[in-house]
Amino acid sequence: MSYKRVLLSLAGILLPQFVAGQPHVSGTKATAMGNAFVAYADNVWATNVNPAGLQQLFSLQASLFVAPAQFGLPELRTFACAAGLPLDFVALGVAVEQFGFELYKETNIRLGFARNIDWGVSAGVAINIRRFDIAGYGSTTNALIDVGLLAEAHPTLIFGFSMKNLAGAKMGTDSQRLPQTFFLGARYVPIKSFTVAIELEKESRHQPMLKVGLEQRVLGLLSLRAGVTDDPNSISAGFGAGASLFEFSYAGSSHPELGWSHQLELAIRLHQE
Repeated sequence: MSYKRVLLSLAGILLPQFVAGQPHVSGTKATAMGNAFVAYADNVWATNVNPAGLQQLFSLQASLFVAPAQFGLPELRTFACAAGLPLDFVALGVAVEQFGFELYKETNIRLGFARNIDWGVSAGVAINIRRFDIAGYGSTTNALIDVGLLAEAHPTLIFGFSMKNLAGAKMGTDSQRLPQTFFLGARYVPIKSFTVAIELEKESRHQPMLKVGLEQRVLGLLSLRAGVTDDPNSISAGFGAGASLFEFSYAGSSHPELGWSHQLELAIRLHQE
């Protein structure tokens, strides 16, 4: 098998995740916490994870993200950018990502909207436009709708829910129905500087996946993060370091057979909260 065929096969490992409506990019914070982020979703990547989380933004924010070589292969790279803007009656978000190389490429554009309903509950919706390009096979584009909820039961306990592909969109000339994916989780803050997140993910064609993430904030300048998932069994870790308007963050995640992948992100808040 040629080197390019191997690369295309590895891309195929990741395709089911993207076809299910899940982005390659949830941000380094989410990745480091094992992607147990549906009840957290407090940055611009909420557009990808749980659009209701955009309501938590207090200022105009933007972020640049790169995963330069997934599993050590530069052909399996991802570039992304995202921004969020809170307004008086609605919070807006946009995220753009591109994954792959000349033989296989995925482009994903999401537009998100969130609004506070009442009683500590916020709701959001994201329109997801996706394009697949495969050399020798052509391309296809489709649109999906994602929805999300956040509910504050207590200042230290927040529940989150998200559903990908609400309308059951189809893909390809054979009109194959894309799977739907559900996320249900909770975020608990037992002490001010420490957060525990737990999440259950269920894709319509697979068994549920359990994810747990931890974050420890140090002096308001440094955040240490770690997470685990059970299907496949993997661990992740990372950190975020902020100064003035900027924050630099890193995440590393493991795959039991393919090894480690690394992500970098630079975020900016144009106005302090």
